[in-house]
Amino acid sequence: MKRKQPIVLAVLVLTAVLAAVVLAVNSFVGFAQRNQEPAAAAQENPAGIAQIPLLDAVVFRDTRATADYGKVAWVPLDGPRGQRTTTGLSCDRVYRTGGMLSCLSVTRGMNTSYGSAAYGVGGQRLAVDALPGEPSRTRVSPTGMVGVTAFITGESYEQVGFSTRTTIATPGGKDYGNLQDFTIKIGDQVLTAEDRNVWGVTFDKDGNTFYATAASGKQTWLMRGSLAGRTMVAVGENAECPSISPNGKQVAYKKRRDDSKPAHWDIAVLDLAKGTEQIYPLESGFDDQLEWLDSSTLLFGQPRTDNPGDADVFSMKLEAGASPQLFIEHAWSPSVQR
Repeated sequence: MKRKQPIVLAVLVLTAVLAAVVLAVNSFVGFAQRNQEPAAAAQENPAGIAQIPLLDAVVFRDTRATADYGKVAWVPLDGPRGQRTTTGLSCDRVYRTGGMLSCLSVTRGMNTSYGSAAYGVGGQRLAVDALPGEPSRTRVSPTGMVGVTAFITGESYEQVGFSTRTTIATPGGKDYGNLQDFTIKIGDQVLTAEDRNVWGVTFDKDGNTFYATAASGKQTWLMRGSLAGRTMVAVGENAECPSISPNGKQVAYKKRRDDSKPAHWDIAVLDLAKGTEQIYPLESGFDDQLEWLDSSTLLFGQPRTDNPGDADVFSMKLEAGASPQLFIEHAWSPSVQR
């Protein structure tokens, strides 16, 4: 009996090794499939989207602890604290303008997947695509283009070494690909660093001009882009997640305080004609892509620190000494239908 112990031990070791190999193979196959397939959460035709008004409404992600958690909802522009209407569509990030809605979603589980989908004014799904990681930002242009940013690695903009993929495409039409592949100019130099990233697109009304963030190392720049020329040119420093005003005369963005740890961002607004920047300090800071409520008021989401997964939308007047005011409770990712 004692002579059989080495044999038994060898069999057990071999079995464990084979099990590990099978698990590794299955994990790799699952990873490959997740990166080739669209997110399963993209709904075909959510009827509630067709009910969203084209004017005078605010669209957002509902974060109340109810059955509608994570669903896209809307409220009248003149009654943001009133009754909300849900659409039934689940999104982690949402933006709607001109009747087109962009929805970024995460389907969590053993095989977590990430996806984006675009929907038309009647609720029909126009496009669906897989994302390389956690969804981050999305915007829709007045001419029907969709900009999407997702993380490839990393979990937040506070981290050093994160990587993003940002694309612009017209559902069913022109695809401009990854903006990282555009010619990115900082002064007279072309940015070719391997760690360069682009994120946070916002669109002008001309169908060609956009603004975005470019970064390398610890430096960020506000970029003005041309889709036709496939170029981006720096127009400012230390600027992230821009948002162009409804009249196209200003760009608002978050501006990081020097050497702040953890990161603290204030609101900044650039007058495009004058080239002047105005900073609006925030006591608590924020980390969101701003949305314009009107020509003198901004909106942004603020997660609740005491309740993970919940958030509120605040408004901020562009006035000296102004402070954020609660705009929509239990809400995230606002967009204004004007």
